[in-house]
Amino acid sequence: MTLIQDELKIISVNELMNINLKIPDYQRPYRWSSSSTNTLFADTYGAYKLGIDEYRLGSVILHRVNYNNQHYDYNLVDGQQRTTTLSILLYVLGEKAKNF
Repeated sequence: MTLIQDELKIISVNELMNINLKIPDYQRPYRWSSSSTNTLFADTYGAYKLGIDEYRLGSVILHRVNYNNQHYDYNLVDGQQRTTTLSILLYVLGEKAKNF
């Protein structure tokens, strides 16, 4: 396999949530504990309360899958547990990702 293009960039939660993400079959099932979930929530809420505009949530590695040169899906290679938890938290809280 040849790496044709690599790209490293920082994106917002809003941008991440608007990407067509797929969880590949080789990923382990969702298993984050209540403790890990609480830590993620406490960290992000703490940053919000302090008025921090930009806060690093950790790395996410995506693999772009090209279907027809116009439509792309992205396999979530690393950061799946955190991204899934964040999606659940945003849904439960009724927040829009653009506010993060």
